[in-house]
Amino acid sequence: MRTTLDSLYARYSARLAAAAAEQLAEIGADPVADADDVTQDVWLLAAQLLALPEPGHAWPVLTGLLDQALAAFEDARHRELPYGMDQPGARWMPPAPLKPQRLPADDPAGIFPAASAA
Repeated sequence: MRTTLDSLYARYSARLAAAAAEQLAEIGADPVADADDVTQDVWLLAAQLLALPEPGHAWPVLTGLLDQALAAFEDARHRELPYGMDQPGARWMPPAPLKPQRLPADDPAGIFPAASAA
């Protein structure tokens, strides 16, 4: 029988989510809020594998992918941002819409530079 991602997901999704939540709690992250993101990253990494492991031997492969996803998550948590820049998900209000600007009257399209006298 050929292994599919669906069969691995059906067999290991709950166990992988529990392992992700447990390890997120160990590193001080919110296991409820972040477990879904990390678990989705693991399944994305699994989908990118050249060959899927047999279902009976997939757990060590999935935990290795979980370690990779947690390392990337930890790096993203410690990434420094320049002063005044928020992370895109951290904004609490959408940005204000831009105000329309009037174009100069002598060049309605605003694409030609001023003509020089020759």
